Amino acid sequence: MALNIAERPPRRPPAFFNRVAALILHSPLHGPISKSLMLLTFTGHKSGKSYTLPVGYTRENDTIKLFTDHNWWKNFRQPAPVTVRVQGKNLTGTALALHEDKEAIAEEMRTFVQRLPGAARAYGVTFDAKGQPNSETLHQAAQRFVLVRIQLHQG
Repeated sequence: MALNIAERPPRRPPAFFNRVAALILHSPLHGPISKSLMLLTFTGHKSGKSYTLPVGYTRENDTIKLFTDHNWWKNFRQPAPVTVRVQGKNLTGTALALHEDKEAIAEEMRTFVQRLPGAARAYGVTFDAKGQPNSETLHQAAQRFVLVRIQLHQG
C-alpha cells in the first residue's frame, strides 16, 4: 500500500548533491540552474551553526518563496536573518515560515508549480487534463510541506 504524501518521510538529498550544487551556484556556470535553484544560508536557532542549502525557489520582486519538508524550517518560526545566493548575487533578507495555514500553503504551492512545473513531482503534485495543478494533490502536499517566505532587504 502506498503512503499518503503527508505520511512519507522527507527525502534527503545526498551531501554530494549539496556540494556540487553549491559549487555550480558559486561559479560562472550558474545560469542554467540558478533561475530555479538558490543557496540559502542561515544560522541554526539552537546550534548557532551556519548552514547553507540549495533549495528550489520562486521570486516576485523582493519576495522569495520556497517549500520544504525538512526540519530546518523550524529556524524560521520567528523572523530570522538569511543570506541567499540568487542568480550569481548574494542578497540578505528575513525569512519566516508559514506552517499552520494549510489553505494558504496550497494556494502558494499552486502558483509555485505553475511557474516551475518540474518541481511538482518533488511535492507530489499532479496536473489535470487542462494542465492545471490538481487540487487534491495540492492539499495533500500542503499537509506535508512548509512555506518559507524571504523578504529581501533593500540595498
